[in-house]
Amino acid sequence: MNFEMKILQENCPVMIAKIPDLIMKEIDIWVEESKKIKEHPLAELKAHENAGYLAEDGKKHNSYQTSVPINLVEQSFWLAWTIRLIAENWGDRKHHRIYRLLENHGHFDGYGVWTNFSYKGDDNPTHWHSGSISGVIYYKNHDHATYFDDYDVKYDGYDGTMVMFPSDVRHHVKEQLLDEERITIAFNIIKSNEVENNYILQYQ
Repeated sequence: MNFEMKILQENCPVMIAKIPDLIMKEIDIWVEESKKIKEHPLAELKAHENAGYLAEDGKKHNSYQTSVPINLVEQSFWLAWTIRLIAENWGDRKHHRIYRLLENHGHFDGYGVWTNFSYKGDDNPTHWHSGSISGVIYYKNHDHATYFDDYDVKYDGYDGTMVMFPSDVRHHVKEQLLDEERITIAFNIIKSNEVENNYILQYQ
């Protein structure tokens, strides 16, 4: 398994990885299950409501967002691969246990991994994320760019790739002009200082 990532631009903390084929098969299932939620008569109950879904202006910037079912995330190899990628590129590979998904235990949103469905007219206003490291999986994107405001750089978001960046990096997506479905998956990873201290003491 390759844990190397490509830097989007010099002096910019955004990094890109190509998603392995076996992990893409897991993500295929995530999208399929997210679509079932989206098409359910009670879909609005499971809407993932953040700046990209329903902003302060009252507009839905993505037509629908929902968390990926918790059991699919917990059983995935994607989670192990992503955490190891973060430890390799932003930390110490030996201490990968200090990283974990942002979690809403006992809430319908579950883990901080959600699927975004957008269509013609949708956009995503400038925002940042909670956590330490955040990312976007480009599943069906039509080269619709993500702009990273603080670095004056964009990434076209090729299907089957994933970007990661410090959670406080501001970014946005311009209005979608194509009359086609766009699907991305976003996530937030936290670094726990308490876990870090206990882990390092235990494994020194």
